[in-house]
Amino acid sequence: MTAEAAEMDRREEERKNLLLRRKLLSASLISDTHFVQRYRLTKEAYKFLCETLRNHTNLRSSQRVSLETKVLCALLFFANGDYQRVVGTANCYSQEAISRFVHQVTEALNHPEVLKNFIKFPTTREAREQVKQSFYNMYGFPGVLGCVDGSHFRIVKPKKDIEHLFYCRKHYHSINVQMVCDHRGLIMNINPKYGGASHDAFVWENSLVNQHMQTLHQSGESVWLLGDSGYPQRPWLMTPYSQPGPGTSAETYNMVHSRARVIIENTFGRLKNRWRCVCKDRVLHYKPEKCAHIIIACCVLHNICVNFNVPDYETEPETTGHEDFIREESAPHEDSSLLTLGRLIRDRVASRVRLIN
Repeated sequence: MTAEAAEMDRREEERKNLLLRRKLLSASLISDTHFVQRYRLTKEAYKFLCETLRNHTNLRSSQRVSLETKVLCALLFFANGDYQRVVGTANCYSQEAISRFVHQVTEALNHPEVLKNFIKFPTTREAREQVKQSFYNMYGFPGVLGCVDGSHFRIVKPKKDIEHLFYCRKHYHSINVQMVCDHRGLIMNINPKYGGASHDAFVWENSLVNQHMQTLHQSGESVWLLGDSGYPQRPWLMTPYSQPGPGTSAETYNMVHSRARVIIENTFGRLKNRWRCVCKDRVLHYKPEKCAHIIIACCVLHNICVNFNVPDYETEPETTGHEDFIREESAPHEDSSLLTLGRLIRDRVASRVRLIN
């Protein structure tokens, strides 16, 4: 009888410890500062995220695990990129359970309704005018709708028949992710469809955002994106001049162009520093398709952070080295008429930039 009572006491103690450990995942029991350090969101942003996923996706609480707990476990993984760290914090759940929560939340963050609300290009002329005016006010560069760049996100070696598509010039496997951001570093478009072997210019030429910018140009709107020398000069894509003469309008243009375009490099840096599962020192150990979904999920979370003014971690701009990349690989076929027209428009923009600055 004594042994039976002792066993009952032991089980009751385990039950209480389990409940205590689960409470450690409760937002209400953590200070605001500690919550941001652990989960990378403020409590306000976290509550907003949970309500958004509840209202617009299929993510639901289960009989034993609330939706809020699933989201916290996923945020721990996104923030650290390490299942061991998540299990250490949420040690009332197995690694298998946490992996399941991460998958569910990742898919919810990739839901079309979520993407439509959080990663969106300006769809009206009025909205585009607002972005253009903000870039102009901040940098003295007219007509800018956003900045575009690509960055490599490490992934584990894919299966043999597609491995060559993902082996990049830096000698590791990656996805070459193209992003467009606005003046605040808000991600307006993301394309994680191409492996690290793909040239930035190739990804651009085959992207929907390129087609959309062409459509705006054809409709008579004077808008463009800013890209670095890894991209082709187009009427809707402004790139730097090659070796401009000192004191020329081209030199002024390049300086202002660089000052404005650094926002996209900073955005990649902010994204990778906040969500450590995609930082340069981590490797995503999944198939490329799932890696792309995780990257998109982190971009949605990034935009929520921007909208809620969540403090940044220390970041360093991305260093892409596109000029070396171009020398190593052949760029897509040039359309000489578009190149010529693009250069003419760039000359006009450069003259105006010099007058402004």
